[in-house]
Amino acid sequence: MKAKILALVAVVIASVVAGNAEARGSASGVMLTGNAFIYNSTDDNNGTKIESKNSIYDIKLGYLTGSGLYLGGIYTLRNSQTGSTTTDGKALGGSVGYVAANGFFVMGHYIASAELGDLKEGKGMQGDLGYLTNVTGAFVVGVELTYRSIEYKTTSDTKYKKDELLPLLTLGFVF
Repeated sequence: MKAKILALVAVVIASVVAGNAEARGSASGVMLTGNAFIYNSTDDNNGTKIESKNSIYDIKLGYLTGSGLYLGGIYTLRNSQTGSTTTDGKALGGSVGYVAANGFFVMGHYIASAELGDLKEGKGMQGDLGYLTNVTGAFVVGVELTYRSIEYKTTSDTKYKKDELLPLLTLGFVF
């Protein structure tokens, strides 16, 4: 599994370096993007149906230089509803990345503060690989694959770790 992920990372980085298309161009300025992942499911356990609704939203705001360097921050909101149980969460962190002129990008985020339901004091990391294309003017759309790993302290001073691999849709502006 790790070998496949490393191979995917190598292919994306090679594409970023070798690309010549002008999806992002040499635009620089403030970049604001929003990402969404929504997943609904229904389980049937001998006639008892359990519905699950999950949503995760990332908001990223930062500065994009003409050379493609990105520096900024990330704020995540999430909601999970299974049956009558609802769990909300949020996370905040700093970001660094590279957005190539052809639209491929890679970003890393340090999650400095996270909460998930009763779990507090979460810290962790997130990595994004994706592609953005300019639709019109400053408006961009794209897709990304996000890996997130956050470790929370529990009430008994033990740790709870949540790892996720998510496909996200992206909408944003560079102005």
